[in-house]
Amino acid sequence: MYIDLLILIQIEKSPKHGYEIKKEIQKDLGYLMDVNHNLLYPALRRFTSEGAIIRKRNEQEGRPSQYVYEITDVGRAKIAELINAFTEKDAKHEIEFMIRVSLFDRISRDNRLRILDMRKKDLESLLAGIQQRQEGSVAHDMFLNEVLQQTISRVVGEIRWIDELIRKTMSDE
Repeated sequence: MYIDLLILIQIEKSPKHGYEIKKEIQKDLGYLMDVNHNLLYPALRRFTSEGAIIRKRNEQEGRPSQYVYEITDVGRAKIAELINAFTEKDAKHEIEFMIRVSLFDRISRDNRLRILDMRKKDLESLLAGIQQRQEGSVAHDMFLNEVLQQTISRVVGEIRWIDELIRKTMSDE
């Protein structure tokens, strides 16, 4: 799941406390998502129990103590595992895909191509379904047709972008 990946990457960059992790993720991807405490803190507890991160108590004078999280070798291995673990189900979710693309410098050329191919196939299937729906829609459904046309335009644009990423990946040897 992408939230796990984002949390671990923030801790890998430098040790952070929970609020810093949340703010950094939102700074980087706030337009795509919001990180709430119900996602963040259970993940931090789980990573601590798995040994992916360690938690150190940071005493502060006149303020409550806070915990700072640091990545471990297990956590670094988990990041690599999560980046490469991209399924057909993940290919249906834009944010899962976009986060993997943003991390392409960390994965092999073959895995990049695999991820791009999976997303492209999903988009081509989606496009076929939308076009079929548009052909069957009634002409007087003006706003429905506008939404379908906008969706087609976005999907076609993403397919073109993926084709360009495939081209760049193939020439990047």
